[in-house]
Amino acid sequence: MMRATKKRPPVPGGPAIPGYGGDHGNGGAGGAKNLRWRFGCHLRRLDLATYNARTLRTDEKIVELEEEIDKLRWHIIGLSEVRREGEDTVILESGNLLYHREGDHLSQGGVGFIVHKSLVNNVVKIGSVSTRVAYLILRITKRYSLKVIQVYAPTSAHPDEEVEEMYEDISRAMHSSKTQYTVLMGDFNAKLGTRENGELKIGKFGIGQRNPRGQQLADFMEKEGLFMMNSFFQKRPHRKWTWSSPDGSTKNEIDFIMTTTTTVQ
Repeated sequence: MMRATKKRPPVPGGPAIPGYGGDHGNGGAGGAKNLRWRFGCHLRRLDLATYNARTLRTDEKIVELEEEIDKLRWHIIGLSEVRREGEDTVILESGNLLYHREGDHLSQGGVGFIVHKSLVNNVVKIGSVSTRVAYLILRITKRYSLKVIQVYAPTSAHPDEEVEEMYEDISRAMHSSKTQYTVLMGDFNAKLGTRENGELKIGKFGIGQRNPRGQQLADFMEKEGLFMMNSFFQKRPHRKWTWSSPDGSTKNEIDFIMTTTTTVQ
């Protein structure tokens, strides 16, 4: 049965950066996704994840997603490839908040968030910089706030210029409003691999071999002072991959969570 949704009044201040963004086309990478990454905040435990949904175009797909994540401990999930029309913020029948922005083509791309019903009243601002970069600001205490940025990067089929524009959009999102904490996460379609040349922003538990898009990501992390959380925790290989080819023969880590601080648990 289709789950009814109801529109929520616009969140004050969002979307906050009209007129910016590269707004170029998207391409699906294909394959399966491994939903595992989490972030913990020492002020109050928050479980964050990033997930490439492949499509949430219909309400039935949203119901399926909620049924699956109900088995997990989560508070905020950043979504890539939502493939829903337009830009909107709604409260689902479950009480969870869904925000989405359409990609350049309805059949491809798009970013968004699903926020647990227990935190809906803590959302201060939610919006997007472009079709590839969305963000929300969450009040976590009376003094502290957290900015979460969700990204869906161009695939290898798209030129480097589009990737550079995406990173410019991310920088705008990072610096548009001051918060005490920032988390950047999403599907970067890049292989960062292991630490190189004594890099301090990357831990010793990366996997695979870096590719050119991974180097672009590493350079951006250095510029913005971001730490790659995936690489600071030792896990077995089957818990490290985030993308699998359709036949299961190839598995890569291309989805990442980064923060401006290493005080995570």
